Amino acid sequence: MKVRRTYMEVPPMDERKWAKIPDMPADVFLADMEDSVPPDLKREAREKVVGLIEDPSFFGGREFICRPNNINTEWGREDLEAIAAAKAPFVMYPKPRTAAEVREVKRIFDRHGATPEIMLLVETPETVLRLEEIAQVPGVCGLMVGPGDLALETGMSLFDGNEVFTDGFLYARSKTIMVARALKLEAAEGLLVANLKDSDLVRRVATRSALMGFTGNMMFYPPQIELINECHTPSLERVQWARKAVEAYDQAVAAGQGAVTVDGRAVTVHQYGEAKEVIRFADAIEGMATVGVGS
Repeated sequence: MKVRRTYMEVPPMDERKWAKIPDMPADVFLADMEDSVPPDLKREAREKVVGLIEDPSFFGGREFICRPNNINTEWGREDLEAIAAAKAPFVMYPKPRTAAEVREVKRIFDRHGATPEIMLLVETPETVLRLEEIAQVPGVCGLMVGPGDLALETGMSLFDGNEVFTDGFLYARSKTIMVARALKLEAAEGLLVANLKDSDLVRRVATRSALMGFTGNMMFYPPQIELINECHTPSLERVQWARKAVEAYDQAVAAGQGAVTVDGRAVTVHQYGEAKEVIRFADAIEGMATVGVGS
């Protein structure tokens, strides 16, 4: 099981932010060629990303994902050909509107013998409308809701006060979770707040994201990383209870019982399944290598 709680977006041409990567505790780094790169720097950004694919040692063993431009833009096809030739292992593809489009992207990788995990960004109404079909294209590993572009594409307000307008995004977020779970894909979402430095607000939004079923968030403000990691990490108390619940339920089933009580809380088959997932995720986090952080 891969742990991808935090996706830190880093513009390739922002040398100041890139210099800080060794000290950032993100699980995944996003090398972007799309939104954060102005048109006159697209080619230079592409060359830098290709270099990182060919020699990823800069990340100290941690994962990084590259985001090309959409295939229908003037830069997209060249981006895709370049990262496919370099054998990109992990790709975030923006604004897919049809399954045919994603299959064409997949064919580009196939021609170069590349087999990347492909995470699709849910950023357009067409994507939401056709998500079941789009998400079933071979090679797709996950779905990520992009609230900024989704607001722009739909005409919805992005913020309600300091927080993302959650009522407006509820359908897209819920559908993303349902499709991802049905197809056994990862589900993540971008985390945006009006006040980047409001830690309580960030904690509240990230916790709500985790409660909804998302296993990670993308952000672009480094001080948020540790806080978001924490929100997507089961607490010690929760893990300890989960281990007791699994053990007690296994014993109850062996004795012919369908439920048991652990520390005053009922454990049925539903809580049992949730507890096993908590343990699996906690074990994966514990087994993560920390090489690269602080070096």
